[in-house]
Amino acid sequence: MPNYSVFNRSNGPLFTQQVNTFSTPGIDSSPEGGAAMAGILFAANFSSSITAAQNAILQVSNPSNSGKTMYVSRIAGSSSIAGTTVNVLKNATVAGSAVTPVNLNFGSTTVSVMTAQSLAGTVSGSPVAILTLVLSAGSFVLELGGQIVVPPGNSITVSVGLGSATASANINWWEY
Repeated sequence: MPNYSVFNRSNGPLFTQQVNTFSTPGIDSSPEGGAAMAGILFAANFSSSITAAQNAILQVSNPSNSGKTMYVSRIAGSSSIAGTTVNVLKNATVAGSAVTPVNLNFGSTTVSVMTAQSLAGTVSGSPVAILTLVLSAGSFVLELGGQIVVPPGNSITVSVGLGSATASANINWWEY
């Protein structure tokens, strides 16, 4: 029997020793991976050419009677010009076009209870700013891993813009 060291070395990876990997493989997954395997990981996307007075806006709302909670996994997007602002907002008012959420487990028939809409324009109401970023031209990804929780009766909105550009926004979430 080998004499494995029980102490981790600071210059090496964390020491682990799996036992009987044939009958119990050591497979770890992120919450998003588990949600995808369960068929409850979804995405909504929007891309548009916007003018100087517009934003590319994507909103996902959790209806008050949904019985589900939304956990935001990732927010991503892009802009074709530098100096574009990205705002993540709580409970903005958006009057846009419906977007159909996509289940990221292509073998699942589960449909999201969340509603999504997109708009090339501006938000209204009294939203609360969660996050604001100024971008250089190109893409951005905010890995959240469920850190933003949207209970029933609330919404999350991503607004990319104020500048003549082509901009996009994407929100990934799981619901439980």
